[in-house]
Parts: sequence; C-alpha cells; structure tokens
Amino acid sequence: MKKYIKIISLSLVLFTSCSDVLDKEPLSLIADSNIWQDESLLNAYLNRMYLEAPFLNQTGQSGFNVGLIGAMGAEFRTMGPWQTPYKAAIAIINENGAPGAMNYWGYNSIRRANEFILRLNTESNLDQEIIDKKIAEARFLRAFYYFEMVKRYGGVPIITVPQSIDEEDLFLERDTEEAVYDFIASEMDAIADSLSDTPNASSGRASKWAALALKSRAMTYAGSIGEFGTPVPGEYVGISNANKYWQMAYDTSKEIIENSGHALFNKYASDKTKNFQQLFLEENNSEVIFSEIFDETLLRTHSFSGLTMPSGFEVVWGSNFPVFYDTVRLFDFADGSSGDLSESEITAQTWSSEELFGTRDARFKASIFYPEAAWQGSKVYFHSSSSGTLAEDWPAKAPNRNKNRTGFHLRKRLDESVPKPRGGLDGTDYIVFRLGEVYLNLAEAAFHLGKVGEATNAINAIRSRAGMPARTGLTWENIIQERRCELFAEDHSYWDFRRWRIAVDVLDDLRTRGVRYAYNADTKKYTITFVNGEGAKRVFKDRNYYFPVGPSILADNPDFKENPGY
Repeated sequence: MKKYIKIISLSLVLFTSCSDVLDKEPLSLIADSNIWQDESLLNAYLNRMYLEAPFLNQTGQSGFNVGLIGAMGAEFRTMGPWQTPYKAAIAIINENGAPGAMNYWGYNSIRRANEFILRLNTESNLDQEIIDKKIAEARFLRAFYYFEMVKRYGGVPIITVPQSIDEEDLFLERDTEEAVYDFIASEMDAIADSLSDTPNASSGRASKWAALALKSRAMTYAGSIGEFGTPVPGEYVGISNANKYWQMAYDTSKEIIENSGHALFNKYASDKTKNFQQLFLEENNSEVIFSEIFDETLLRTHSFSGLTMPSGFEVVWGSNFPVFYDTVRLFDFADGSSGDLSESEITAQTWSSEELFGTRDARFKASIFYPEAAWQGSKVYFHSSSSGTLAEDWPAKAPNRNKNRTGFHLRKRLDESVPKPRGGLDGTDYIVFRLGEVYLNLAEAAFHLGKVGEATNAINAIRSRAGMPARTGLTWENIIQERRCELFAEDHSYWDFRRWRIAVDVLDDLRTRGVRYAYNADTKKYTITFVNGEGAKRVFKDRNYYFPVGPSILADNPDFKENPGY
C-alpha cells in the first residue's frame, strides 16, 4: 500500500528540478521537452496535481483539521472558538460576499492539467498506452476540480485548453450548472477504459472505478438539485431535468457495484462495531475505491489522531471534535427502534450508559465516543459531577475537554492501537470514494426513478453490514437517515443538505444541542440535562445554496455574473 507514497516522494524530488519551469506564467514558457519523454517526470507533474486536489478539506491549525465541513453540517463542532472551522460553521458565509475557508477556485490547477494534456498529446514519444493513461489521470483530476467548484458556485467556465493572453480567451462567461455536470459525466465516460480496472491496484491514483465513482457522486448531486431546486431564469444555476441525471447516477452506481470487484468491507462480520471501525483503518481494503494517501515514515502526515484522541489518553490536546446530540439521535437502536428520543424523555429518568447508548447501531459505537465507551483498556468519561460511593477506578469528574461541550466526541477513523499520537505524525489514509457511498447513491437514484425495490435492496445491503434490521416500505426520510449514519463525519452532510435543498430547514435558526451528565455511583446511572452545544444560533439563507463568486473574481472578469442574492 505504501509503495505509492514512495513514488510520490521520489517524484517530488524530481519535480523540484523542473518546478521553476512549470510554475512560470504564462505556461507557454514551459520549454523542457524532456518532461514529456520521461515517465518519472510525468508522474511528478501528475503528483503535484493530485496534491492540489481538495480531496480533503485541510484547515485550521494542523495539516488535517477535519472540523470544517462536519461543523458546517452540524454534525460536530471544534473545541476552540478561535479555530477557523468553528467560525465558518457559525458565520457560514461572510455578508460581504466572501466564502472564506470554504472557498475553492481551481483554475490554477485546471491550467496545469490543460497544459499537461496538450503537451503530452503533441510532444511525447512515449508508448501510446502510457500517454493515454497519464492523460486520463489528468482529465480525472480536472473533472474533480470542476466538481468541487460546481457544487459550490453552480455554473463556471469550462476551460479545456491552455488560455492565451488574448482578452477574448481570458474573459469567459459562465457555463451553466447543467453544462458543468454534463462535462464531468462525459469526461469520466471518455477516460474510464484508459485507466486500470483492477480494484485496489493503487488507491491513491485514479482507476476506472474512481472515475466512475466521481461520476456516480456528481450525477447524484445533479439529480437532487434538479429534483428539489428551482432553476433561476437567466442565471447560471439550477438543473432542469432531474431524471436525466438520476438515470446516469443509477447506471453508473450499478456498474460499479456489479462489475468493479470492490465489495463492502465485512472482514469482521461477527463484530459489527469492530468491522466498521476497521473499514477506515485497514488501508486499501475491498471497499476502498480511492484514497488520499498518507505515510508517517515519509513525512506525508496529518494531525487527526492527535486532535481527536479523547482527553485523558492524548499527549497534549485531544477531544477536539465534540459531537452534537442532534447527530446522536439519528442512530437507531440495534433492534430497529427509533433512537430519536426527545429531551423530555431523556431527562424524565436516569439511564445507564448501556441502556441509552450501548445498544444502538454498531456504526454509532464505532463512530462516536459516549460515556463509558471502552478505549485502550480503559473507559472514556464525560460526567461533570458524581454522587454516591465511587470505585477506585472511577474519577469524580471527566477531563474538562470531555465534559464542557456536548457530552460526545468523534471516534470514526481513530486508531486504538496508537497509544499516544502526536500532532502532525498520523499516517492513516483518508478515503475519498468507497463502495458504501455508491450503494447509497444507487438507492437515492433508484428511489427517484420509481425503482423502490432496488433502492430498498441497496439500503438493506448497507444496514445488513451494520447488523441493523432490514427496511420495508422504504421512504425518502429513511434514505436521508441512512446516508447520514453511514457517512457521518466523511464530509457529506453539509453538501447533502444543500443539494437536497433542506439546509434552510435544518441549519437556519438552529441551536445545536449537547448534554451534561451527573453520575450516581450507587445506581450506576446518569441524570442527563441538555445544554446548548454552540454559542450562537446558526444562519443559513436561501442564497447560501450557492456560494458567492466574490468581488475579486468579479473585478478580474467583467463578463462574470454573481450568484443570485449577493
């Protein structure tokens, strides 16, 4: 698995020798013809483009602060109000039209991809199979850059060749949102057969199935925008034909599931909680279609474990991502009964940890720390006070960073085998595309195409892996809940709320909730009270379904139009 990183590292060394050339403006000054005849240098160029791709939103004070998108989607928050993710989650988008930390304008990367494709096509003497594969990787990355922009802004200019300094070439109008999604679909269809079709051959490089996974995700987005959104006449946002995109999402997802050779991870079928935990830790497993690769031995690392480790176990920091009760209530009990207990139900009686949390969906226990959750041979505590006679191994209070915010913490992707992780030294890969998401994309598309039986089967495949009872009489609300549980903390919920056009309902005027626990050592039960999980109500307005392009882009291009409402 780590062979790819070694290639990256070698390539980066090689790349530094030509980076001064490749970075010059304009790109027409690239003169080193050797680049296009040397596969190692081509890989170096490609590696830079992979590293530039926003597969993972890295913000804040570390190389892997996962708090931003999860916080934006009200799944969890960051501990410190000084951190960018927290501020972004509350403010959403500045009133002056600047999207701040969530901004992504990928045209520098697109320029590099276009130059790479043109030069390799016209100047390389390498074998055609090598040329086709490298160009296919560049087109995959270029399509991913466009997807990250279209999901933020709607329509943007589609540029597929290096631009000249001619004014007519530089000042382009926006293409429509539909045109961008159509471009992504056609590009992935065009390149799929030029890429490896072997599952898990190298999860850090584009494969046929990674290309189709991108198409599956993008078409699911387009279908839902067409289904729930309203095209704006005369503007560059909106989808007019939902079924067209639902059909593409359905067909593509089905092809991946039936023909890719990937399978839902089920290595530890007898222990559903362990199985879901290990899905994110055993790298390049059967479910992984594409990952961003990290390796601590080669200094390609992040700080997730150091930030996330529960207080009392970490070296310095830890417990950085408190999970809201609004998220916890999504997870039903393992017998299928609703986990959405009201605040009055919970506060009216006392509870053991097992009664309220230990009998929930295995994905809950694998993804979220709760009171008395087992960890590294001990337990994680969240209580703020206690009464009765405590056993010697029971603290009177939990560490401050556990008890002061929401009463839960993020656990997903955290490796229990690492005793005391230090910030910046984590080498766990980050999954970008996995088969579980593809099943959910299939379910969503099939449901809206009237294929409810197929949608139900896809949902039940996911639920069976988690040990949850099968669904009958599938509803749209069931699909939303399943997606939020399965993909919790994987950077989906915020984008899903926007494309489903429910963000105004679920994020605006929202006061996220947390809990406080008082432990009674004699009854071994908790009295629970509810507190505000954040310091302010959230704001999400209709205009926020699209980000503002912003004044700097508008000033640079007089032919560009701002999104509605800004």
